[in-house]
Parts: sequence; structure tokens; C-alpha cells
Amino acid sequence: MIEGSGLVGRPDRGVIRPDDQVEGAEGRLARPEGRLARPDLQLLVDELVRRFRAGDVPASITVRGSIATRRALADLLGTDRVSRVGARLPIDRLLSALGLASVEELRAAVEGVRGPLANRRDERQAAQAARDALWHWLAEQAEIISVGDDPTRLQEWVTAQRAAGVRGGIHAHRRRLESALAVLGALPADGVALASLASDRAGDPHALDHGRTVAGMVLDAVAAALGTPRPVDAEGTRLMWEAVGVVPDPLSSTVLALGLPGNRDSPIGRWLADAAATGEPVVLTLANLRRWPLPPLLPTSRAFVVENPSLIAEAAARGWTGPPVLCSSGRPTVAVVTLVRQLAAAGATIYQHADFDPVGLAISSWLAARAGTVPWHMTTSDYLASRRGRAASPAFAGTAPATPWDPELQEVLTRTQVAVFEEEIRTQLLAAMMAPGASSGADVGRSGRGRRDANGDGGHVVVEPAAAVAQDGCPERGHDLTG
Repeated sequence: MIEGSGLVGRPDRGVIRPDDQVEGAEGRLARPEGRLARPDLQLLVDELVRRFRAGDVPASITVRGSIATRRALADLLGTDRVSRVGARLPIDRLLSALGLASVEELRAAVEGVRGPLANRRDERQAAQAARDALWHWLAEQAEIISVGDDPTRLQEWVTAQRAAGVRGGIHAHRRRLESALAVLGALPADGVALASLASDRAGDPHALDHGRTVAGMVLDAVAAALGTPRPVDAEGTRLMWEAVGVVPDPLSSTVLALGLPGNRDSPIGRWLADAAATGEPVVLTLANLRRWPLPPLLPTSRAFVVENPSLIAEAAARGWTGPPVLCSSGRPTVAVVTLVRQLAAAGATIYQHADFDPVGLAISSWLAARAGTVPWHMTTSDYLASRRGRAASPAFAGTAPATPWDPELQEVLTRTQVAVFEEEIRTQLLAAMMAPGASSGADVGRSGRGRRDANGDGGHVVVEPAAAVAQDGCPERGHDLTG
């Protein structure tokens, strides 16, 4: 206050007279935003806000509210007639009453009352475009990743991810998908530890821990690639990781075996010697095999891998005295692959048999490529002979995977869609293992024999088709199937 003058002094704006303050307030009330700011008109403003945020250019609005609201609206419009509830108010009439020339000016007046109004329609369209771009990118990335036998199965994963939606915003969700794709790009692995894979590929050693989002994405993709259900418990999760060469921990990865030769050079060697002498099956952990690697079999020796533990039990019950028999127990664990490689390191042949169904054929291909096993009694003629004279076997749906050792087998199984399980032919299989000629080419049929590459890195496998001959009469080159 400037003494004796009745004037208000403000250092930033000079001197303001009391009547200037009154005129300023009256001026603000006379402006459109001031007139819309009346408490009784807030339902009208609410409706305008809703329409503008929706991206509409309203031609009219619906009158709502109490009698006080409708009287205030009549006063704004300069009429004595109070509108009924539900009546339509043309926007042009409201513009005229507020002295505005366009809907854009009306929007500016409403923003003067309520603040900036986002266009939610544009926001929704932009968000949808960003999501569409994300899923298109994911589909493209999935096409260049090969985890299982059928690369198209990852598109099922992409579809499932899209159905699950974006969580935590587009950018955060893309970062999670990028981590999952980086992990998938390293699969199938070759005995890598889960924490190491998570650290190297996702930048966090705990990114693939149970319950983490990236771990769930990867497991969903692996399940889709392998054509199996997503595991629901810790044991199933461990087995799924091992199916793609990842070791959650070296103690939970195991291999069942019978008749492994032992020695007196190590604790596990002495145990194996005693077990073989008594015909007792053993279960070895990956930790056992890494601490006490088994010596390789002689180059002229042979061993067998079967898919189902019941064959090991049957052989043990008969007092097994034949060659070593290993069990993959379905999809092979890292321990299974490690033991096969140890036994075959000096050139011994490891024959392998599985169920005649899509999973069994996939196991045979995978082990041949990763561990150098030789599919044995797994030809078309073996399959047809196993069905002869038997009751109807279980059927399966879908296409059988590729069978490089006998391409006709894939075609026949896909056409018949009838499975034959090892348990149904266990007697014939065990007898064939005991027969002196079990390792002959006639028993192998058209299967290939695996050999290790001369670099001796323990993981490089070349499959040489035993009967593959080029048109010029020379043996074809081996197929490098290193994963």
C-alpha cells in the first residue's frame, strides 16, 4: 500500500488502482473461460471435456443436470426458457452465446477452465501403431531363430505373446523381449550354466531365475519350439532347460545307465565296477561326470542309448551282462550327452533307439547331431515290422520330424500317424543288443554313423551317411550338424 494514496504497489507490475482490480475480475468473468467457470455449468464443461478428449468435433451436446444447471445454461444462452434434460444443444448456439467463432476457440476456452486436453483418439491410435510395430518386429526376429525341429513353431509363441499384451509400457516390454530373443539365439546350448547364459545374454545372472518375466518368455518359446506344454513345476522347468542344453545346476542333471565299465582309479570307477558286476543300474549326476570323467570305450566297443527307463529295468531284472545301456529318459539331459561323449571319445560307436513317434524321432535326430549317436533299428522296415501282427497302437496328430538317416521313415509315420513305443518291442531290442552282430551295418539299416571332428573339441559332430553315394559314385561329404 502506498501511504496516503489508497493504491496498491507491486514491485513487478507497478501501481494498480483498486478499481483496476475490479475491472480485471469483471473482465475475466466476461471472457468465455470465465463464463464457463461458473459452478453451475461444470456438468456442461464436463461433457465438452469428454467430447474433446475423445477426438470429436461436436455438432451438438446433450443437456444434463439439475434445474440449477439448466437455469445457468439458459442464462448463458440469454433465454428465459429452461431446457429439459436430454435436450440437444447445438454447438453453434453455444459458440454464439460465448462470442466464439469456431469449435477450436471453444476448445481453447474449455482448456482455460480445465487445463490442456489430450486427444485420446490420437493417443490410442499412436499406442496401437506402436504395439503393431512391436509385434511385427518380434515376428521378424522369431523367423531367424531356430530352437527346435520346426522353425515355424516360434510364430505360435509370437501369437501368444501378442495375446498376452504389453506390460509396463512399449519400451520396457521391448527390452524384455530383446533379452528373451538374445537367450533364444544361444539355444540349443552345449551344457552352459543357467546363470552364465542369463549373464552373457540378458545382462543379469538372475534374469532366468524361476518366476522372472524373461525366463517365462524364454520357456514359453522353448515349449512352442519343442511342441510340448509349458512346464508347471520346478522339475518340469529343469527338464525343459536341459532339453536345450542348459544346466540349471549340475546335481539335478542325471543319466540312468546299466553295465558301465568301472575301474579302481576313482571312487565313481569303483562304484561302477561293483554295480556292473551285480547288474545294478546307476544314476550319475553331471557333477559326477565332470569331477570323475569316465574313460572312453575301446574303438571296437559299442554301447546303446534308449529312450525309456523301463528297458533298463527289464534288462536289470534279466541279469544284464551285455554292453553298456544308457537311458535318455525322454529328451536327453546334459548329463546324458556328456556321458555319451565320454564313452565315444576314442571312437566307440554309440547306437541309439527311441519310440516311433514325433518326440522319439526328434530325440534321435538331436542326439545324432549333438553327440554323434547312430540311430539303430530306427528305419522304415523296422517300424513296419514292429507293427506287424500287433493290436492297434496309439495314434498321434501332426507331422513327424525329419529323419535324415532314413527320409522315408518321416513320410511313413506322417501318413500312418501310428506310434510304436519301445516297451512294445523291448524283448526284441534287448535281444538285438546282446547279439554279436548288433553293430553290423545290416542292423543299423540306412542310419549314419557319427564321428568326432579331428579338432577334438568334444562338441563338433559330423554325421556321415553310411549308404549315401553321389551320382558320380563317390561318397557324399558329411553334414556338419554342430549346433
